[in-house]
Amino acid sequence: MSGAQFAIRPGTDEPDETVGLRQGPRPAGDPADSARRGPLRILILEDQPTDAELEQHLLARAGIDFTAVVVDTKASFVQQLLAFRPEVVLSDFSLPGFSGEDALKISQEHCPEVPFIVLSGALGDETAVELIRQGATDYVLKDRPARLASVVRRAVAEADQRTERTALEGQLHRSRRREGIGRLAAGVAHDFNNLVGVMLSYAAFIRGQAAERAERGIDKDAWDSVRRDAQQIEDAGQRVTQLVRQLLAAGGQQLVRPQLIDLSQVVTGIEELLRSTVGAGIELHLSLAPQPWPVTADPDQIEQVLVNLAINARDAMPAGGTISIETQNMTTDHAQGPRHPGLTQRTYVCLRVRDSGTGMPPGVLEHAGEPFFTTKPFVEGGGLGLATVYGIIGQAGGIVDISSEPGISTTFSAWLPASPADRGSG
Repeated sequence: MSGAQFAIRPGTDEPDETVGLRQGPRPAGDPADSARRGPLRILILEDQPTDAELEQHLLARAGIDFTAVVVDTKASFVQQLLAFRPEVVLSDFSLPGFSGEDALKISQEHCPEVPFIVLSGALGDETAVELIRQGATDYVLKDRPARLASVVRRAVAEADQRTERTALEGQLHRSRRREGIGRLAAGVAHDFNNLVGVMLSYAAFIRGQAAERAERGIDKDAWDSVRRDAQQIEDAGQRVTQLVRQLLAAGGQQLVRPQLIDLSQVVTGIEELLRSTVGAGIELHLSLAPQPWPVTADPDQIEQVLVNLAINARDAMPAGGTISIETQNMTTDHAQGPRHPGLTQRTYVCLRVRDSGTGMPPGVLEHAGEPFFTTKPFVEGGGLGLATVYGIIGQAGGIVDISSEPGISTTFSAWLPASPADRGSG
């Protein structure tokens, strides 16, 4: 039976070793089941087939939607931990040559976040306490199997809550780090501005004096050379001035002209610019809310956000692909509402840009949006594109989130607070 896959045939109490999936009815209002997108993956370590069948029968009868793999050896247990990627482990405490305590240690090593529930015919209190101290989630006595379903539900709900809390804490940490780096960049930008202003003034003065002397024929070639050199200084200074503007935008301190805008209209207004920016090898798909709630933002800055994101998406798809841009009215208490520590219970308009590109590994995603962080050669961008996006959205009172699957896609989402003025039902 090692590595076999079991389920309960729909409409019967008999195990079916070929199906491996039980589509049981979900009780109304069950948060642990309703939040899941697919069957709960359960790995069962059990050397008694009748016990494994009973456990699955009890779970199915309780309405839990699951698929189960049953194993009875150490080798198959380790193999299925890695291959099946269970969301719950049910382990017998006593197996020939392999104990539940051994299985717990292996589970803690490979997947400590997965709930581990011990099943035993006779488990003393001291042993149970020691197992829980070592990382077990709970235990169920085999002579009291009726509580198995409730234990599984509670364990899964608690694991989901821990995962969500960890994700939200990570988002909050990254947001604070970007905010701190952005403020530092904006502070440097102000100092740059003052210094560059002096440089540009002196360069303009030198260029004007050189041009005047060259026109009067006083050592014309020499003064023409000085004028050209001064012009080079001015051109470089103007590039620095542009960099300063990007730094201020990254720090959320750029001069803005906010007004009530329709995000869908902003997107359609620069659709041709976006298409020319991404090039002929990339398809641009728009899915825009026909009546998005108005938001308060600088339309020129929102256009800059869209162009920056289009360029990033284009660069992630050297062989071509698809970019999708969508706008959507959203409330944070809605079932499809976003989960982010910076969002409050209110209405938003979501601007989402998704590409089918190379994606970002976790180490890169962790730093995305930090000024000067880039995976491109510095001459290609300088690492201010996404930082500018974060700064602009933040200055408009919005929240930014990026999700990415390496080799598949990246999705950028910006939630801008909807203005109460003239807001309809969407």
